[in-house]
Amino acid sequence: MLLSDLMAAQVVDEDGKSLGHVHDVRARLLQRRTPDGAQFRIIGLVVGGRGVRERLRLDAAGVHAPRASGDVIEWERVLEVDAAAGQVTVRPEPS
Repeated sequence: MLLSDLMAAQVVDEDGKSLGHVHDVRARLLQRRTPDGAQFRIIGLVVGGRGVRERLRLDAAGVHAPRASGDVIEWERVLEVDAAAGQVTVRPEPS
């Protein structure tokens, strides 16, 4: 999978309800490369208004500020990335 497969993809839950579009990706720098050469691990997808502001660098100073619920979807919730359809399907947020 390429990062470009995620950018601007529509995010939907298992029922098909739209949760917004991917505007940015949160990643963690790994201490060592993986066997396939990866140096970063995706940890979340930024969606909604905050994602747009960060993408335009309008909210860069507030990156560590508290986030509204749903602004960042944890990567563990991702069920499927359909690059051809431009869609990411996620499981519901744990209650």
